[in-house]
Amino acid sequence: MKPASRAALFGPFRLSLTSKQLLKDGVVVPMGGRALELLVALVEKPGEVLTKQELLASAWPDLFVEEANLRVQMTALRRVLGDGQDGRHYIANIARRGYSFVADVTFTDVADRDAAEPRLVRQNLPLNLTPVLGRDAAVAAIRQELARHRFVSVVGPGGVGKTTVALDAARALLGQEGATGPDAAILVELAPIGDPALVENTVASAIGMTLGAGAIQLAERLPFERGLVILDNCEQVVVAVAVLAERMLGINPELRLLVTSREPLRAQGEHVFRLPGLEVPPREADGTGFDALAFPAVRLFVERAAATLGSYEPTPEEVAIIVGICRRLDGLPLAIELAAGRVDAFSVKGLAQRLDDVFRLLVAGRRTALPRHQTLQATLNWSYDHLAPGEQTTLCRLAVFAGHFSLDAASKVAAIEEPSWEIIENLTSLVSKSLIAADFSQVVPRYRLLEVTRAYALEKLRQGGGFDRLSRRHALYMKELVAAAEQEWPRARPVEWLTTYAGQLDNVRAALDWSFGPKGDREIGAAITISSAVLWFQLSLVNECRAHFERAAIGLREGLPLDAAREVTLLTALGTALIYTIGPGPEAEESLRAACRIARGTGSVELQLRASWALWLVEFCSGRYGASLDIAADFAALARTAGDGVRAADLVIAHRLAGISFLFLGRAEEARTALEAAIEGGGAANAIVRMQYDQELNGRAFHSANLYLLGLQDQASALATRNTVDARVHGHATTLALNLVDSGCPVAFYCGETDALAERLELLADVSGRHPFGPWRAWCRCYRGSLHLLRGAFSQAAEDFAAGIEALDRTGWPVRRAMFLGHHAQALGGLGLTGDALARVEGAIAFGRASGEGWILPELLRIRAGLVAPERPEAAMESLDEAWRLAQRTGLRSWALRVATAAAGLQPREPRFAARLEEAVAAFGEGHAKPDYRAARHALERLGPPRRA
Repeated sequence: MKPASRAALFGPFRLSLTSKQLLKDGVVVPMGGRALELLVALVEKPGEVLTKQELLASAWPDLFVEEANLRVQMTALRRVLGDGQDGRHYIANIARRGYSFVADVTFTDVADRDAAEPRLVRQNLPLNLTPVLGRDAAVAAIRQELARHRFVSVVGPGGVGKTTVALDAARALLGQEGATGPDAAILVELAPIGDPALVENTVASAIGMTLGAGAIQLAERLPFERGLVILDNCEQVVVAVAVLAERMLGINPELRLLVTSREPLRAQGEHVFRLPGLEVPPREADGTGFDALAFPAVRLFVERAAATLGSYEPTPEEVAIIVGICRRLDGLPLAIELAAGRVDAFSVKGLAQRLDDVFRLLVAGRRTALPRHQTLQATLNWSYDHLAPGEQTTLCRLAVFAGHFSLDAASKVAAIEEPSWEIIENLTSLVSKSLIAADFSQVVPRYRLLEVTRAYALEKLRQGGGFDRLSRRHALYMKELVAAAEQEWPRARPVEWLTTYAGQLDNVRAALDWSFGPKGDREIGAAITISSAVLWFQLSLVNECRAHFERAAIGLREGLPLDAAREVTLLTALGTALIYTIGPGPEAEESLRAACRIARGTGSVELQLRASWALWLVEFCSGRYGASLDIAADFAALARTAGDGVRAADLVIAHRLAGISFLFLGRAEEARTALEAAIEGGGAANAIVRMQYDQELNGRAFHSANLYLLGLQDQASALATRNTVDARVHGHATTLALNLVDSGCPVAFYCGETDALAERLELLADVSGRHPFGPWRAWCRCYRGSLHLLRGAFSQAAEDFAAGIEALDRTGWPVRRAMFLGHHAQALGGLGLTGDALARVEGAIAFGRASGEGWILPELLRIRAGLVAPERPEAAMESLDEAWRLAQRTGLRSWALRVATAAAGLQPREPRFAARLEEAVAAFGEGHAKPDYRAARHALERLGPPRRA
């Protein structure tokens, strides 16, 4: 029989008074030795008051300890027991006297009850006073690694939470039942040890103290079988720890080692687990309504801010700012905690504005933390001071990279007097020491400094006087890089091109900021600006693009020397960006007309085409469709001057520009010919088009709208659906927005496809929310009104149209304004507000006539006829007659069908209107399930047998 083991039973707990181990529902509860000593002392005398001095003597014998330590341990102990939860109380604080265990206790002898004695576990893990956020996956991964391997190192930068995760994994292992869990878990804190000779004694002391057996020699077997030893913070003594680890594992066959360090030990049998920062919402989720608080980095910030302020619930605006702060801090828990601790002084918004001065702000950490973890400055100082001189130099030089960089970039920028291989060797060492992050997910490995590390290294670089020298080298490298990107774009696959260059945006920004700064070089800045246009446009960062080009244009006016080619490129990119930000007004037009004059002066066909395309854009977006058609003709003539087929891609653009102009002028058959020629010619990228989008998809979008006008409604609907799918797959914001506005939404509306329109509106709302440039948001609000109109919700429709059209007027874009005015008139008419409705539609008709926007005029005239018919039937018929003539003359068969149906409804006894309706119906070879055709057939059936005039 086993010897008796005295135990105390209370609630769901069993406390072994012999082994000093606590179990809850049969599972070991991980807790520190001091707390266990306190619990044993209290449980052994239930109902009695133990003074604070008695408890201090129990847990800290022969040591003088401040009373605050007792309060901390008691708080932690109550949390472990769940004191106060579910109505259960275990420990009472007796004022001015001490503490008492107040729960009912039953003492038992385990052997007498013939029950198996619980597994004895010796451990000294500290209690976790705060929950660990967002590390479940990491803890689970470390546990799996320890199950497969005996030696695991958790590696990561300072402040990433290596110790926290390692201890949580150890506590989870202690909770395992049976033979799978360790029988000892020993934490050895090596952070205070700087002398490698003291490592072995420190480890031996920790094990001996925990086991109560005095110091032991680590050349012998340890006094436990399946032990887990955690060697914490080993980076300053890695060599000594590596030697000791190999020896301990060799002597103790069932021992497991869990190491935390900023760099691997590179010891035999070591398996490295690199711990990343806490997860932060991805940039692509911005503006999509995602739950930011579900991400641990954001949740940690909010919880620590609440602890500082007493309580805190961020507003939606503050949540977005907090997401940005957490991204800037790379999800590092220490940095986030320090930042949240300054919210009381600066507010969330103020903290974000001052985050560039990161080290002066984040200086107030927990007083109980290790000195090098109390501030970011101290954390980075410690790491920097332990680097070799060459590593320090390389780290500071590489800090000029604001984003990812390659080995080639590192060697070209950072290697000055030393050979490039030395820089690469130092870089490799810095990666190992977690001061530079490596990304091997791409074909070419990429490297970057975490933001806090970069801020620290940049300050060191400035202090050493090397900032401007390295910034110039970095800017020159970026000049070469973006020039290569611009040259590759027309021939590259968009996805591959973006994979290569999109990650360089932060570096481009940094190079531009230095170039246009007080000690920079504006010529380098201008070159980077001009070549980077394709990158900004491809990523739909039009507002930022405009700001960069305006800065370069100021330099141009101040005498910055540029050759004609670069000046034309700068002016066309600036003009294009102005169109999509402040609208197609005089600022954009002035820039683009200047580009055309300079281009003509050079005689270069390439430059003239580039300027001509941009001028077409400003004319079209200004609602001057006749002028835009003239420019499209000039563009085509220029493209044909080469005569050797080189300009075939430019002819595709010429057809597309002409087709769009023809469409808006209402010349549908000519639009069809031009757009089909453009689509057949393919859609390869063309550097002439400064506003980068998928040009084939753009042509298909207008083609689907034109097919509807031609009466080919089934084809129009199918192509609009295909366009929407392809644009979503393409993944380019501008491409998707253009397709939804020009094809997906209008075709769905006119074809009566309510569900499709609703789905596409959601897409347009998403893309316009994430990329709020141009008229996307205004168009989205107007199309929402169109959806309500389709559903018969006239009040909601009228509200959306009023707000949307007002917003559209503010953008300066008249495109589709007439259409939406007509829709608004229909909504107001549905509400019985005939006078307001007539004012709207008359305004739309006048606007359409002035701009030459012929494609919508027959429909607007039909809407006017419906509004005036009850009071002035003759005026209504005159309006319908004009609409019929326009639609017939220009091949707008869908409008002709609608007009004929309306006329037959107003004058059912008039034979000529019946004949018109028969003619319009006969012209429809498809679309028989669409609302237009069904309404026309129903009208014909009401008229009875065919009658002739």
